[in-house]
Amino acid sequence: MQSVQPILLARCNVCGDLLARAEAVFGDACCAECSTQGPSFARAVNFGAYTGVLRQLIHLLKYERVRAAANPLGRFTAQACLQLEGDIDVAELLMIPVPVHKLRMRSRGFNQAELIARAAQRGIEESIGRRVTLEVTALLRVRFAESQVAMDKETRRQQIRGAFKVTSRERVKGREILLVDDVLTTGATASECARELRHAGALRVWVVTPARALGHAALERVEERDTSAFNVAAPSSPESSVSLFDSKSPGTALGSLLQRRGIPLKHGAQRVGGGALRTCPL
Repeated sequence: MQSVQPILLARCNVCGDLLARAEAVFGDACCAECSTQGPSFARAVNFGAYTGVLRQLIHLLKYERVRAAANPLGRFTAQACLQLEGDIDVAELLMIPVPVHKLRMRSRGFNQAELIARAAQRGIEESIGRRVTLEVTALLRVRFAESQVAMDKETRRQQIRGAFKVTSRERVKGREILLVDDVLTTGATASECARELRHAGALRVWVVTPARALGHAALERVEERDTSAFNVAAPSSPESSVSLFDSKSPGTALGSLLQRRGIPLKHGAQRVGGGALRTCPL
């Protein structure tokens, strides 16, 4: 758990992706894409990169149904909300977990975003000094979609369009919403949820996740900088299998949380170092 570190490099103040050198030095700390075509949410914040132990925790919860993993993910989510402390000027936020389709709910047995939100609620209130009210029925997922892991941003955006519906405009009208999910990848899902909430009368939508997936473009930006503060491997599909530990390499974890639980490594993860996230060759 101590190996899970926050992202320390300069990031976009809207989507949370890493900024290029020029973007970090000039402008308003906003990436090129958000400057030209911003998402429907006001800002997305997160704690760390979707890799290593953080990725393991999300997979334990999401795929292996280890509900206890929601507790540390909730703590990371609450810590991520510290970034919103100066942005929020209302006394109360309505916290809405990104909903899952009823078919997914039936097969999994729970909504992982809701479990994370419940675990994070008290910590978020302490982080931002605001009251947070959990609302789990105001937003509904009405259209089922297959896994989006292998899809690019535009394909995700097209697939997710119209997948959510606000069930009660009265609950969200005039409110500021804190949208909670497990990981932000391209932001397509969060943006579509925010679009529906704003269409129903919500004033602003903030997005918080414990993890942020960084793509190949972000990795190229990291290589241009001093990478001593942060190293990350590109996200892989849930079906890939990557070594979680290396007993011969100094500074790496000497055991796997998945292996200790007797869970096969069918969902994969990267090995992690003692003080920073390390890359592991595929």
